[in-house]
Amino acid sequence: MCRALRNCCVNRSELPGPVSALTSSPTLRVDFYLDLICPWCWIGLRSLRLAWESLRQKHPGLVLETIWHAHALLPQIPAQGIPYQAFYEARLGGQRAVAMRRAQIRAVAESVDLSLNFENIATFPNSALACALVNAAQSKLAPVAMYQLVESIYRAFFSQGQDIGSTETLQALAQASGFSWDGSASSQLQPSMEADHGTGVPHLVFNGQWPVTGAVPGSELVHVMQQAVAAKLG
Repeated sequence: MCRALRNCCVNRSELPGPVSALTSSPTLRVDFYLDLICPWCWIGLRSLRLAWESLRQKHPGLVLETIWHAHALLPQIPAQGIPYQAFYEARLGGQRAVAMRRAQIRAVAESVDLSLNFENIATFPNSALACALVNAAQSKLAPVAMYQLVESIYRAFFSQGQDIGSTETLQALAQASGFSWDGSASSQLQPSMEADHGTGVPHLVFNGQWPVTGAVPGSELVHVMQQAVAAKLG
């Protein structure tokens, strides 16, 4: 699921900032493909926020529109989840390999001011419900609240060790963001990621034609975002 290469996991709203109601304001759209069990996706989300904060200093009137595409990378995981440590030891080849991978991820996470506490996680969840929540919420929540909801799910899992496969956990997070969610996944499941864009997550596409895969540094994202803006403005 998670690959070291390009720092990724395999298989409508705005980020916090000034909001313009003028339809004439230039808009940079980003389609953000993610899974809530992928630490690289949380890192990628934070890198996007930092890149956006840098870009808007040069383009203060620019509006960033984020379309969230949440996908469960491992839908075959049982609904009740499986032991987290055992899953990764089997997948990566033992405790030493797991420790090395976690050290790599932590180093990148710390560079964007994130704290990952893998030792707190007991259960590797089926993320279908968490993904369904994100896909359902984006049509209901205001931009900042939507961003905060996604952040809160990642924080609950990777920092606090909560079970994000639990309906009760997710409903509490949704309620804290101002969204009353019934826990239904049936109408909010996205098509398979491979059918949608054929790569891993995090995967970002700016203005429909400028793709970036992996948790790349904010400086690299700024460069791609500038290219997308320049192409749109002509």
